[in-house]
Amino acid sequence: MPSFHLPSLSSLPGRAEALLHDAVLHAYAPPLVALGVALAIGAIGKAGVRPLLAAAGAGGALVGWAALLPMTAALPAVLIPRAMPDFLLLPALVAMLAGLATPWLRGRAERWLPVALAALAGWWLAGSMPARAEFWRVWLAVGVAAWLLTRAAGPLAVGGRMLAAALALWGGLLMAGASPVWIAAALVAVAAAAGAWCLGAALPPVLMAAVLGATVLGAGRLVRAGLNATDLACLLALGAAWLPPWIEARLGRRLGRAGPATAVLGTAALATTAVWLGGRLMHK
Repeated sequence: MPSFHLPSLSSLPGRAEALLHDAVLHAYAPPLVALGVALAIGAIGKAGVRPLLAAAGAGGALVGWAALLPMTAALPAVLIPRAMPDFLLLPALVAMLAGLATPWLRGRAERWLPVALAALAGWWLAGSMPARAEFWRVWLAVGVAAWLLTRAAGPLAVGGRMLAAALALWGGLLMAGASPVWIAAALVAVAAAAGAWCLGAALPPVLMAAVLGATVLGAGRLVRAGLNATDLACLLALGAAWLPPWIEARLGRRLGRAGPATAVLGTAALATTAVWLGGRLMHK
């Protein structure tokens, strides 16, 4: 069964060490769980329960990230986040509930909901133990990322854009040699976005912003001077949400129905290659 290479755990908090020692992280079970949950929720939504379709991506991400934690730690992690994927759970839970409420929202409430969710995700990450010294800067960074992703996720290819961003982040973190737990968290986002996209839904942009912010925060470099390959992976993943429609517009006629998928995979491949090249240049 595929496994992650685990580095020395001596520098990690006790809760994170217990997480990395948990057997479930050594396999691809959490992403598979996220994919299955997103597909199941989305399929029920397609069958006529429309509010569930809007919650498919967030529901898959929530359950997948919870599966990264020991079963007894998942619920406390939502209420009292301490390290690693703990502080991704509450934004995912709120995004799923917001998805359920979306069909009844109209006008200003519908437009302001992503802004409110971005503020919540930024506040939650900024209030975590690793970020408290830089509270305002972390909150601002996550809010800006969420706003940009929400702007990118227009009416066309919404799901494809978020899937491209998630794939670009996962591939970039692999190339950057990031912490295994964040590679796993990004792969959960990929699985949830893929499951939602298959059924016409999407991973909420605010969740991608939370993963981006948490990844760089986990590396201890969010909104700080300097640039490394992990920073580059996050920046390019943010930009990857804008590229699929451009690629599809130029290849769509030739590829037909395969155009959207090719645009998503091509965007992720370009971003991952750029991280690899950037990482090599930065080490020289």
